[in-house]
Amino acid sequence: MIRRLAIASTLATSLAAGDVHAGMWLSSPDLAADGTLTASQAWDRGGCGGRNLSPALRWGGEAPTAKSFALIIMDADVKKGFRHWMVFNIPAGVHSLAAGAGAPDGKALPKGAVQALNDFGPKGYGGPCPPVGQTHRYVFTIYALNKDTLDLNPDQPAGALESLVLTHALDKGRLLAKSPRFEAAPGGPPK
Repeated sequence: MIRRLAIASTLATSLAAGDVHAGMWLSSPDLAADGTLTASQAWDRGGCGGRNLSPALRWGGEAPTAKSFALIIMDADVKKGFRHWMVFNIPAGVHSLAAGAGAPDGKALPKGAVQALNDFGPKGYGGPCPPVGQTHRYVFTIYALNKDTLDLNPDQPAGALESLVLTHALDKGRLLAKSPRFEAAPGGPPK
């Protein structure tokens, strides 16, 4: 009973201070109606035959104290996780990324945003390329961070950078998508 009163008191204080927000969200106009990534968004190597174009993304509803954003896309069906794209130092006033913003040169990213190496190896977006006949699930997560910039070396593996992003996360929004099914492609990320 005392714990419930403490939680109610904290919630009432937050409401009075205006700290409560509706909740962070992430969406994409570029997914098929059933939430499937398109063939053009697939990896352009390993026989997957895609164009490796990152989908357009939009987000909002973050904590009012957010100072920047970071984006991580993970393949949820690979045992240790497989990072397909990681972007950090996205300015707080930015709430979208255009289709194709994940190009390796980073020129289409907002000023100040930095891409890390993905788990395929290069910087930028690496589209889906699951083993033949499989459909994998991809978790897109946008994090609202409590720092304007993260002093990270983008040439480190994405896994090493992810822990620092999680340390500074205030809030997050998620989007789940699935890969197209490749029937003849020999590709696929490590298992």
